[in-house]
Amino acid sequence: MNKRRIFSLLAALLMAASLGSCADGGESSSASGEPASAGSSEAADASASGAEQAGSSEAGYTPNFDEDPYTVHFQYLVGAEQGGQEAVEAAVNELALKEMNMNVDLIPMTGGTWAQTLSMSLASNEPLDLFIGGSDSFGTYIESGYVRDWTPYLQYVPDVVETLGDDINAGYVGDFLIGFTQMKERGYQPGLICRKDIMDELGFSPDDFNVTISDYTSYDKFTELFAAVKAAYPDMLVLGGPSTPASFAVDLADCLGNNFGMLDDFGQSTEVINYFETENFKFLCELAREWFLAGYLSADAATTTDWGTILVKAGNTFGYFTRIKPNADVEAESQSGYEVYAIPASDVVVTSSFSVNAALYMLANASEDPVKAAAFYNWAFQSREFEDLINWGIEGVDWVENEDGLAAYPEGVDATTVSYHQDFGYSYPNQFAGHAWEGNDPDIWEQYDAFNSSLLRSKAFGFNFDSTPVVNELAACTSAFDQYDNDLFTGSTDIEEGIAAMNEALYAAGLQAIMEEKQAQLNAWLAEQGE
Repeated sequence: MNKRRIFSLLAALLMAASLGSCADGGESSSASGEPASAGSSEAADASASGAEQAGSSEAGYTPNFDEDPYTVHFQYLVGAEQGGQEAVEAAVNELALKEMNMNVDLIPMTGGTWAQTLSMSLASNEPLDLFIGGSDSFGTYIESGYVRDWTPYLQYVPDVVETLGDDINAGYVGDFLIGFTQMKERGYQPGLICRKDIMDELGFSPDDFNVTISDYTSYDKFTELFAAVKAAYPDMLVLGGPSTPASFAVDLADCLGNNFGMLDDFGQSTEVINYFETENFKFLCELAREWFLAGYLSADAATTTDWGTILVKAGNTFGYFTRIKPNADVEAESQSGYEVYAIPASDVVVTSSFSVNAALYMLANASEDPVKAAAFYNWAFQSREFEDLINWGIEGVDWVENEDGLAAYPEGVDATTVSYHQDFGYSYPNQFAGHAWEGNDPDIWEQYDAFNSSLLRSKAFGFNFDSTPVVNELAACTSAFDQYDNDLFTGSTDIEEGIAAMNEALYAAGLQAIMEEKQAQLNAWLAEQGE
């Protein structure tokens, strides 16, 4: 059995035993500082907050209200900077101080700010305990010493371990547990979001579409729909934004963490290939080319920075391609102001390490008290109040619970007047602990569970590629890919010539070396699994 699975099993058993004894009346003391763990040089040093006090080796964590509160620096993503942030932070601090004897320094970042500043913050060792990091940087984070291995701290996150189950395995790089995923969909399904009023008017129904990559002609129904929209509304942009099904071609494979070397057939093959040489990729690009030449996409589709949601909201765009999930239509309606349909562009959805770990919550090496940081994360993961606060704002001010048990705007408040409203729950530790927004079915979280249970699992699920041996080649391939990708995805260039030129550039940049390294690591991982 794999070393990390043995450790996780033992940790789970220890937690169960410890929690059982507490339930029977046993005492549990506060644990803080660095836990002892084999092979950890830091384990010998107790933190200033008292790692040596009784109970530090026991599973679980009980706050010590006789000591000074610890300040947790928690970085997370938001959809937008909003005026109610200060009130949210005050409420979070009041709650955490009462329940965990901790103060909280909330560090909200929009996606753009996060992408531009996170690496600099980590490199400068700014105060940070917990942060969200992308899978494309796993190797860099570990190699640079920006993150701690979560493994020695599993006893302090029992709710996380129990809830995530086997999905924790997607957070390992070798035996290094780099982070925990969020509670959201576990697979990426490309699909069309489009205006319901126009589609109904033109006599189309979502039931008309049964799209599958195994039958290229099934995509003709999209073409038929777009032609009808163009004829009825000649001045309307049919498809907004920079995306087509070709943009999500990687969802038909297991990308193993990046674009360079994938497993075909929804991850059911274990041979690492260049997916951009496959017939499926070529077909989807040619389909985009057909739509581009027909005028269904804008002339600047390859360079536009306007996303489909914004364009639909503006009132003169029919729809856009994106990744969909059980409540994609409800989210899109909330964002655009129009009732929409969400139509799948693939009938098979694969769950892979990447679909689970594209962004994980990590434990920063800069943390002054990683045990307390871990305990805070476990609390945040299971706290309905915390999840609602950072997602919906202050109850009674920004939202109320309606008769269906869903969050809704208070009377007299709407999207234009609310002081805080993120609707970004998929990026938070556990949106399932909080309220879903009105418009969703009351059982939406159960629908997510059913969706996740239906997914096809890649044969490489649990494998994470360590890119450090080919970091230079990866950077060069990324640069080469960026020169061609949007032109091909949007059909803005000749497909035959474009694919040939891109693949030539990728191989010149070191694609073969990346693929060989991936295959070698995957083969070793499969051997460990007994495959």
